[in-house]
Amino acid sequence: MKQLIEGFSQQLRNALEIGERATVTFAGPRYNNVVMAGMGGSGICSSILQAYVADKLKVPVVVQKSYSLPAFVGPATLVIASSFSGNTEEAVSMVRQAMEAEAVIGFVTSGGELLRIARANNMPHIVTPADAGPPRACLGFTLVQQLYLLHYAGLLDDTFKTELNQSINLLEEQSGSIKVQASALASTFHNKLPFIYASNTFEAVALRFQQQLNTNAKQLAHVGSFPEMTHNEIEGWHQPEKLISQMVVMCIKTAYDHPRAKLRMDLASTVCAGKGLEMLEVEAMGATFLEQAFYLIHLFDWVALYLADLNGVDPDSNDNISYLKREISKL
Repeated sequence: MKQLIEGFSQQLRNALEIGERATVTFAGPRYNNVVMAGMGGSGICSSILQAYVADKLKVPVVVQKSYSLPAFVGPATLVIASSFSGNTEEAVSMVRQAMEAEAVIGFVTSGGELLRIARANNMPHIVTPADAGPPRACLGFTLVQQLYLLHYAGLLDDTFKTELNQSINLLEEQSGSIKVQASALASTFHNKLPFIYASNTFEAVALRFQQQLNTNAKQLAHVGSFPEMTHNEIEGWHQPEKLISQMVVMCIKTAYDHPRAKLRMDLASTVCAGKGLEMLEVEAMGATFLEQAFYLIHLFDWVALYLADLNGVDPDSNDNISYLKREISKL
């Protein structure tokens, strides 16, 4: 896992090359909506993409992490199905429903059933490297190809390419300082229950961090977003007292946070202080959304890896997930 995290900027560079070389043609109608279909590592890429394109696309983008598609899906829908293995049963199920609904479908996968369906039906697809590592370490490959599919479908201009190159440069420039900051955060999180907060715009990045803590550090964590958490969750910071004392609260701050959301973050820190807790702050670096998102993603990947070491666990193992997949495949 360490080697894969070390190579993240190179992964983004390789992903750009794959996207540029792809020969993808969409012959569908003008799209009224987009559905991003996928689970786990692919699903979180879709959530990050949804936040990125919120102020760029003129049509709604829905992220579907399930077995079923929304009822509105039809010939004017673009469905982008993502699965690293190509055999994720939820993604396969949604693709079959999309075909029945006569939606236009694009695929991001390394192989499996999804690639078979795409090739058999001459559907737009981009193939990612099958030997790149576990799906959670291949976010760059999946997310970048999702962006390219939106671009090839005529929905997204090519500004993202410049932002991706800027992101690569930022990660390489900040490599050393990212590791230092990550090590300090991991020490703070050790033997604690992390409560991770971000504005709604960067909630998907916070959720990605939670997932990395779960799968790599084998540790539970909680995610909430501003402003929503100040309308309900903040009242929960009373009980149980034993849990409150074990919390460590971290707030992610970016240049894309709404000014009123920032104010609510600051006020929430006062509530934290009243409980004897300190709200840690992590500031995103970079000038664009993608720069800040990839900076945080890379930082948090290192945090999860360092925390795995402190927890004495193997970040490459996924025994519980493997058990579940194995048993459900029998049914």
